[in-house]
Amino acid sequence: MKKLIVLALAFISLNAFAQGKKSRDNQNGDKKEMRMQRADFTPEQQATLQTKKMTLDLDLSESQQKEVYTLNLNQAKERLANREAFKEAKDAGQKPTEQERYDNMIARLDSQIFMKNKMKSILKSEQYAMWVQDMNKRPDGKRNQEGRKGNNREDNERRG
Repeated sequence: MKKLIVLALAFISLNAFAQGKKSRDNQNGDKKEMRMQRADFTPEQQATLQTKKMTLDLDLSESQQKEVYTLNLNQAKERLANREAFKEAKDAGQKPTEQERYDNMIARLDSQIFMKNKMKSILKSEQYAMWVQDMNKRPDGKRNQEGRKGNNREDNERRG
């Protein structure tokens, strides 16, 4: 009788764990779907959406919105150009050399530094602090590598 109860509890636990995993997988699928939809937006649409989100989060003034929109638009156009160049090279079967990869990484970091400096000049100090905090807690791996599973120091220490 006790074995039957233990077996039933084990079965229920496994079933609950499997259902939890499905919902996490579904959430990741939703994120992928959103990224795919975003890729279809024009740079102007992307800049507008990003500016509106920032306006909601940071309570931007009209003048700040205009400056941030221009900055977001330039970034969106740059991303589109980079994406198209990458796609053309990939379709042609060309892989970037080590020097090209290095140059691309430097250009991306320079762009991030430029963005940070421009945002510092556009936003008030409280808004800038909130923006930096928001950028640091993004788990997409591009702005905060520690947000990725397996790269978190505490997570690795727990694993042994």
